[in-house]
Amino acid sequence: MSMVGGATALDLQAPGVPVLGAIFSSLAAFAAAAVKPPTPLARAIVVVLVVKLLAIISIKLFMFPDNARPVSDANAVTRIVGPTTTMR
Repeated sequence: MSMVGGATALDLQAPGVPVLGAIFSSLAAFAAAAVKPPTPLARAIVVVLVVKLLAIISIKLFMFPDNARPVSDANAVTRIVGPTTTMR
């Protein structure tokens, strides 16, 4: 067991959470911190991240409601980017 600030890894584990791998326990701690942030700044950060996530989801649903992607052909790409030139 490694010591972190005088406490072992088992002491730092949340009660009722089964022993997980390092990645899963980090994700569980991140989710627990998001559910109940300890400081006002952390609460504000969680609110901003949730608003951003909702904005991204709503923009995606608005722009692509049926999971269709815009079609681009060679003419459209040439019109936007310009004709290809070769180096001599």
